[in-house]
Parts: sequence; C-alpha cells; structure tokens
Amino acid sequence: MFFVSDVFVDKYIGGAELTSEAIISSAPCSIQKIESSALTIDILKANRDKYWVFGNFSAVAPDVLIYAAKNINYSIIEYDYKYCKYRSPDKHIFFEQKCDCQHQITGKTVSVFFAKSRSLWFMSEAQKQFYEEKFAFLKTHPSYVLSSVFNAKTLNLIKDMRVEKKDEWLIVDNGSWIKGAPDAITYAKENNLKYILAQNYTYKKMLKTLASCKGLIFLPRGMDTCPRLVIEAKLLDCELIINEKVQHATEEWFADKQSILSYLETRADFFWNKIIK
Repeated sequence: MFFVSDVFVDKYIGGAELTSEAIISSAPCSIQKIESSALTIDILKANRDKYWVFGNFSAVAPDVLIYAAKNINYSIIEYDYKYCKYRSPDKHIFFEQKCDCQHQITGKTVSVFFAKSRSLWFMSEAQKQFYEEKFAFLKTHPSYVLSSVFNAKTLNLIKDMRVEKKDEWLIVDNGSWIKGAPDAITYAKENNLKYILAQNYTYKKMLKTLASCKGLIFLPRGMDTCPRLVIEAKLLDCELIINEKVQHATEEWFADKQSILSYLETRADFFWNKIIK
C-alpha cells in the first residue's frame, strides 16, 4: 500500500502530517510513503494493483490525478479545501473578493479525483457538509468524518503532563493567514490578558507550554477543519477562546476531556477497518 502526501513529519510537523503519521504507524500492513511532487504516471502504472491513500496532494500534477482517478483504487483524506486554489475559500474571498473554484479547472479536477475515490475522509462534520453543498454528488459518495488522529504515544504523553498552571494564555503563530495569530494577539491586548506567543516551537515544547497555560486563544480567519491545537488544549485542561471557524468545536465527541480521549482512541482503527475489509 502507498501513502501520498505533500510532506511527511520528517520534513514538517503540522497537524495534517501528525495525523497522517498516526494513521501510517497504526496500519495493519506495510506502507510505502511517497511525496506528492515525486508521484508520476509511471509510478502509478507500475503499482496499479496496489491500494493508495492520498493525504495532502496539492503537489500532485493534474494529469497524474486524472490518471489515478481512471486507473487505480484509492482513498482520500481531505485536510482542508483543495478544490480552491488557496485551499481556503475564506482566504480566496478575502484576497480576491470571491471564490468560484468549484467551476474552475482546479476545482473540476479535484472533484473528479474525489468522485472516483473508493472513500473520502473529512476532518469534521462541518467540512463534510460544506463540501456536499458545493459538490452534490458527494452526498451519496462513500464518505466519513475521521477527525484529527493521535497515536497512543502522543495521547499518553498528554495524559501524563502535570504542570502548574500560570495566568497566561497561549497564542501560536506559524505565519499562516488562516490561523489568525494577529487577531488573537489583538484580542489578548484588548482584554488585558497575559499571553505567550509561540513561534517555531518543537511539538513537545508547544505541548509543555500549553499545559502550563490557563488557556488558548485561537481565532482562525478561515475555516479550520479540525485544528489539532484546540484538541490538545482541551486535553491539557485549558480554557478556550475560539471562534466559529473552528469546525469541529460543536461535535458531540468534543464535549469534555473523557469523551475526547474515548473518541480519539478509536480513530485510526475506524479508518483501517473501512479501508481493509
């Protein structure tokens, strides 16, 4: 089996990459990783009998996507909104006043790629609903909500963190327009909240810092499908200042710490039980 992604955790530790790695590490079969930019039609031809899983695939050439749609068996994990050239209709509208990408070549290519998949996996109910409103055929397509996936090692690390809380709030700034760090900083200043601005933290340092903070301020400017940071914050007993762009926030499993843990512990198996059946 092959797993395709723009990058993997050895090059970039982001939410999508951590989820992909948790899925790969729990696989009941051997997985060969391949970066999107390295994927070619010849590689697909040589492995037509294999099953493929696509994570982030923005660097896959359009002709390769179309070949895949016609010739291989695969599933897709959709982390954001790749039918849009910005991967975010909100960002597209902000910078260009409109987003009609579903009618443009990128959107049409991605819709074909989705349509021919054996299964399509979303990060949240709200993301799934948004896609189904844009592409009506998805309402009857085999699709599921996966959410962010954590491996057992990470969950145990979070469970075991016992740090004295300080009267400080965490704001994470990774330079992404979507994540809205400037808005979070403005909120903290206007409400006289002490805050720590995390930039270029390692994953473990970010978790430890989060564990010591009173809460998290996270005000994304565009739809954020299932931000891992918000989940980690709640598991680390942080108060949350978030907005409606956090798309998983109202889902039943996110109600409290125990329901989150119970839910997260099932996600990788849920995925593989559907893929390999």
